[in-house]
Amino acid sequence: MVDGGASRLAVAEALLSLPTVPLVEDAPARWVEGFAEGRPGLAAERDGAGNVVLRYAGDGADPTRPLVLVAHLDHPGFVVEEVDGEVATLAFRGGLSAAHAVPGSEIDFFARGATDPRGRGVLLDASSANGRLTGARARIVTGEAPDDGFAMWGFAGFEVSGGHITGRACDDLLGVAMALAALDEVRRLGPPEVAVWGLFTRAEEIGFLGALEAVRLATVPKGAVVLSIECSSALAGAPQGAGVIVRVGDRRSIFHPGLTQALVDAAESKAEAEEGFRWQRKLMDAGTCEASAFGACGYRASGLALPLGNYHNALDDGTGIGPEHVAVDDYLAGVALLVELACAPLAIEPSGELPEWLAEPMARARALSG
Repeated sequence: MVDGGASRLAVAEALLSLPTVPLVEDAPARWVEGFAEGRPGLAAERDGAGNVVLRYAGDGADPTRPLVLVAHLDHPGFVVEEVDGEVATLAFRGGLSAAHAVPGSEIDFFARGATDPRGRGVLLDASSANGRLTGARARIVTGEAPDDGFAMWGFAGFEVSGGHITGRACDDLLGVAMALAALDEVRRLGPPEVAVWGLFTRAEEIGFLGALEAVRLATVPKGAVVLSIECSSALAGAPQGAGVIVRVGDRRSIFHPGLTQALVDAAESKAEAEEGFRWQRKLMDAGTCEASAFGACGYRASGLALPLGNYHNALDDGTGIGPEHVAVDDYLAGVALLVELACAPLAIEPSGELPEWLAEPMARARALSG
């Protein structure tokens, strides 16, 4: 485990233990705000959409051109629509194939603003549209289902076993943890001339709503460099345990090439300096992340990803529901890379500037013309 690994895992444990669904991100949002309290150099506020923003600014930093680490506070889950006796009718928010919502699957009921379950239930049946889960009915087995509450799959929030972090909502509370752990290290080191923010968004799972409001409200200045931090389904060519992923693009778009190259440069520098540091450069096209939303709105945007098992709690073998999981070493490598990236002003080549790796081939090409 790299230096500081225990404290970085403590951040992950605290966040993943909190319940959250789209538009009901109260618990992790409050925790993020509390994280900034008592940490000199970090300032927290919420924008008009309820996104949480943490800011670090070193001496001489340009506040109009920050590096913005973006991760979302929500995870797919249920909201309670009606309770009739021992049966709760639920609406599902987020993306999941209805085939995974197997009758008998356990769920935990929460009251808004609470962190501990108020009851437990089991799925009776599910509703769908175009194969996607839209809702369900559940029998209340113990406790209660609050009338205005919400529900998540009935798994432990955080466990570490066999070199993996396992929990009901790695995506994207583990991305939030990565950003916070990195910001904590950056503010402790106090690098000058850099501005590094954390933007922790709401309702990503139902259409990037928080991110789009951050654009409309000018929460993120147009001169910012935006880095989306996500958990993305592990692929055959992007396995767990092979390191954090510099994400070339997603299902929707290819990311800013200059920023992506800056990530690669930072990863190579870290690998040279630290034996055992592992990273990958991959196109993760199983889903779409907030980098595509920011890029489409005119920002320089790219991403990092952690290879994820059981994406959105759908078992990888297709048989039902299970907890998500990420390799511990991939998470710790992600934090280390963010610190490496954030502690020096970003060297992003202006559009149209010839990259260094092409200089020598260009000289040889000119020689062919005499």
